[in-house]
Amino acid sequence: MSGILGGLTDPKFMAELAERSRIAERVAAQMGVTVEEARAALRAFAAETSSEGHTLH
Repeated sequence: MSGILGGLTDPKFMAELAERSRIAERVAAQMGVTVEEARAALRAFAAETSSEGHTLH
């Protein structure tokens, strides 16, 4: 299987996906928002932050 569905059999991809889900659930619980809202906030943060942790301008 290749392409997008191929990732579903990749253990590394699945582990990263599970970790992101755990983080989103924890953020949602701490912030009192839905998991989807937490995921959106985390995506926005990632889009605005470089791999070194600096805000992109």
